Amino acid sequence: MIATGLAALDGVLDAGKLRVARRLLLSGAQPTPDALRARGASPSREQLAGLASIEPLATRVAGVVVAGDGARRLVIALADGQRIETVLMGDGGVCLSTQVGCAVGCRFCASGIGGLVRNLTVEELLEQVVHARRLEPALKRVVYMGIGEPTHNLDAVLEAASILMADGDVHERSQTLSTVGSLRALARLREASVRPSLALSVHAARDDLRWTLLPHAAREPIAELVAAAEDHAASTGREVQYATALLGGVNDGDDHADALVSLLDGKRGYVNVIPWNAVAELPFARPSRERAIAFAARLRAGGLFATLRWSAGLTADAACGQLRRGRGASPQRRSSSERSEMGTTRGSSTLTPS
Repeated sequence: MIATGLAALDGVLDAGKLRVARRLLLSGAQPTPDALRARGASPSREQLAGLASIEPLATRVAGVVVAGDGARRLVIALADGQRIETVLMGDGGVCLSTQVGCAVGCRFCASGIGGLVRNLTVEELLEQVVHARRLEPALKRVVYMGIGEPTHNLDAVLEAASILMADGDVHERSQTLSTVGSLRALARLREASVRPSLALSVHAARDDLRWTLLPHAAREPIAELVAAAEDHAASTGREVQYATALLGGVNDGDDHADALVSLLDGKRGYVNVIPWNAVAELPFARPSRERAIAFAARLRAGGLFATLRWSAGLTADAACGQLRRGRGASPQRRSSSERSEMGTTRGSSTLTPS
């Protein structure tokens, strides 16, 4: 019988050789006997027999969809038949899922459609990096921004982050955890032994609107969450990314921009403005390019650093808010007007205070 998964190696190799094998895997290579020998970790006869009965990965890539901008959406089949999605962003970064489904249920996001099934294991988190590195060996940046709320699976995420830092050549400052936030989770992050960079999903500076858009997020005032994020910035010396998905006619008005300026004035961070990426089942609209540019410009005029991001991977349903569990490799069919809109919004622009 073939044993599968990174944990299976633990029962065969001693600690030193196990770490060499793990480093090989996380680089995208296979921990073959020859590869182990080449790194001074020659397996014994018993270990060779054990390695012969192991498949180090318990997951597999069931499909790859390539976007016009070079981003790639990987459909990952898990051992229990569930499917998640991982995105190679084309800039040396990979976006990892942390759960099968999501309990937060952001109204504008595909990842919460159908709710939460389960958390991913540490192995399943790391194997996403293995699959990604086999396609893009130079990968140097990891973001926990795929399917799921990372702080709802925080023990596994932090353990994976620690292993990636020790054995995967990805420093904690090159890892970013995105969260809707809770005071308890942000306090845990601040005290953790490994502390990824932080992205806080704001989406609205008014609590009533934010709680409507994020119905199952912690009912804690956004001002308190921002204060906790600022504590994280102070303790790590790294800026916080404050993200807002821009929804046409919902939170894209000048009044919403002004409220963000009031909320984030003087904070150690920047605003990442992300025009909404279409999800067929959801009743929102993407703001026009002109409105998005004007929104970000108003943030700049108010003294904030603001990045206007037209997400990579849009034509492969791999953009922010489009990932979902259980899907195959085919992107959704789009109208000619949607394809035209996507064709005009590739790339990004950065707006900073003068």
